This record gives sequence, C-alpha cells and structure tokens, in this order.
Amino acid sequence: MNLISVYNTQAEPVLYELLRERTPGQSISHKGMPAWDEHVRFVRSKPYHAWLLIEHDGIAVGSVYVTHQNEIGIFIFNDHRGHGYGKWAVQEVHRLFPGPHLANINPSNDTSRGFFEGLGAKLVQVTYQLGST
Repeated sequence: MNLISVYNTQAEPVLYELLRERTPGQSISHKGMPAWDEHVRFVRSKPYHAWLLIEHDGIAVGSVYVTHQNEIGIFIFNDHRGHGYGKWAVQEVHRLFPGPHLANINPSNDTSRGFFEGLGAKLVQVTYQLGST
C-alpha cells in the first residue's frame, strides 16, 4: 500500500467520486455535492496539512487527510472496505505526523466510531450546533 499526496497529482476525479459515495450519516461538514469547478477549487486550495490518496496495487482505494489542527479524516470507497486499508492508512498517518490526533465523526456513523475505537481512540468531546449553517 502507498500514500500519495493529492497535492502532487491530478486527484480531483478520484476525490470527487469518493465525495459522491458519502452519505449524510457519514459526513459532518459535507451538506451537498458541490459542482465540479467548486470541488477542483477546494482541492487546489490545499485546505489540509496533508491530503493523501490510499493506493493498493496502483488503484486508489480511498483518501486520508490531516488538518492543520491534527484532525484525521478518512474515507474508503465502498468496494474496498473491509480489507484493512483504513487501519493501515490511519496508523501510517499517525507515524508520519506524530502527536495526538482527533477524528470528528458524525454521531450517527456507528461504523466510523467503531473503527476509531478499534484503533484505541477515546471519546473526548461531544459537540452541538445551535442554528443552521
């Protein structure tokens, strides 16, 4: 497996497809599918400290990012879940970018919560939003 920087590739199409697969219950900030040009602008703005494609045998199976506040976000294509790619990627990111990391997870996303708990993560915060954004 490899981690390839999104910022050094033409990864926009892969990232767009990953975003398309997300359900509302898997997302916190993603409220709707952006237009292609909005997506490209976002990716090219380099919004994260690191944004990496997860590749296995030359095929992108997902992506993982680390924000400037050391938050980790990860998403694996539906067809590639259950093969250990996510666990490997989070462990590799934790090795490459040492320090404590947070994962903000939609409270209805039991799969992601279980995933991070399985990696030894502990619940440290519950956040509420008052009003709409």
